[in-house]
Amino acid sequence: MTASYSEQLLALARPHLAWVCEQLDLFDSLVPAGVVSFDRSEPSVTRSGITLRAHVIGTYALDGTWMWAWANESYRDDVIAVRARELRELGERAGVPELTEPMPDLSHFPDPRLAADHLLLMCMGLLDARGGVICAVNERGRLFMVVDDPAVPRAEPRPARLTTALRNGAALLPGPALEPVRGWFARHGADPVYGPGRVEGVLGGGDRVVVSLDGEVVTGVEVTGPDGGTPGCGTAGEQELKGARLSPHAPHRTFPRALLAVAGREMAFSILRTRAMVQYADDHLGFAGRPPVWDEGAGELRFPGGGLKARRLGYCGAEEGWFQWAAGTEDIRDRFREAAGLGPGDGDLPELSGERLDLTVYGPREAVAVTLARTAATVAGHTFTSLGNHFFAVTDERLADEHLTGTGAGGPDGAAADIRNGASWLHGLVEQETRDETMRSLARSYFERTGMQVWHYGQPDFLSGVRGLYEVRVYFAPDGTITEVTPGMVMGVPG
Repeated sequence: MTASYSEQLLALARPHLAWVCEQLDLFDSLVPAGVVSFDRSEPSVTRSGITLRAHVIGTYALDGTWMWAWANESYRDDVIAVRARELRELGERAGVPELTEPMPDLSHFPDPRLAADHLLLMCMGLLDARGGVICAVNERGRLFMVVDDPAVPRAEPRPARLTTALRNGAALLPGPALEPVRGWFARHGADPVYGPGRVEGVLGGGDRVVVSLDGEVVTGVEVTGPDGGTPGCGTAGEQELKGARLSPHAPHRTFPRALLAVAGREMAFSILRTRAMVQYADDHLGFAGRPPVWDEGAGELRFPGGGLKARRLGYCGAEEGWFQWAAGTEDIRDRFREAAGLGPGDGDLPELSGERLDLTVYGPREAVAVTLARTAATVAGHTFTSLGNHFFAVTDERLADEHLTGTGAGGPDGAAADIRNGASWLHGLVEQETRDETMRSLARSYFERTGMQVWHYGQPDFLSGVRGLYEVRVYFAPDGTITEVTPGMVMGVPG
């Protein structure tokens, strides 16, 4: 039996599904995809420089669990969780288990991430919300918000939008197509007439909408004017935001795609090199968990049992929100440009210019700084490490790459950890349209760099790196997000 939400939740949510699809279509056209940030004190969300009132309803973790904001210690006592508390109250009145359990388990769904997306749409309908936003958070988790700002208009019927909404609303979750269709007509104040396999209604302006049904499927939608000709809603102008607050200083810049492509290839391998350096220091330099001291004169990171040659790479002012490359790193930054395929005529990206970089215009500030520094060190053939917010490129020749082949330092478990951690750093930097390419490149490049065979038999669901009897599988969501990395025996069940 296919996993699904409870009948109690579906019964409440189904009538809203078509108009929610219609509303979200309008919302996404008015508030285009881009860098997202939120302010818990207002509460609000800012996307692409547009700030709107919004509330957190829940978060989704990689283990397939959803946590309601009313149950989350980070949000439950804040005004930003007030709409989530409304959902809990609704669940208590209607006896809906998913709305009253602090952490509903979505892992039994065929696609838990998609189940979380569907839950957001259901919550939009139950709360009569005007939009929905998903934010990337640490460790590849996701935070879900509903927008209830009156600056976002309620969607008016438009032929193309309503046709798509009625079809998608019926297909979104299991159940009779009639329920979301009936709910859509009610939303627009139409009193429908029912016939065999069809529902017909007249909108306020006289336009006629005829929806053909077959069980759980909308098979056709026809929109005509009062006289059977061109519908009036087809010539109406597009709706606009009214009174939305523009936030030009909010995070709006994304990590440059040329540099992101390089970071995707280098990030996981960079983490392996850092981990191998720590192991070397532990084995030969008396590291034992005690941080080294930077010896500027000797150009070494000094451990209790000796030093490793290194160069200053940069500094991240995390609290102030800036990153600065260290003096004398022109050669390293040139290697980064070369790896990105940037020639003299391509201009100088601010991320590599050597000037102080304002991190406040980006989404995840620390991830931007660390990704720049890690990638630069690795493409230059060095090993990245840090002391607090001071970044270094370890250049010591004793840290050769030969011991990094096979399944990586630490075997299959170590390889899985490197890929998982690399994906976590990049998660908040990758735009939707490049996520699949970037994340698959991260896994494939790691396998190739460590001498593992790349097997594609599990595509598109997973990519494998194989060495001897061992296999590391990297699983991808439909949007390219790395959802799981598992080590195990070749062609066996990962353990």
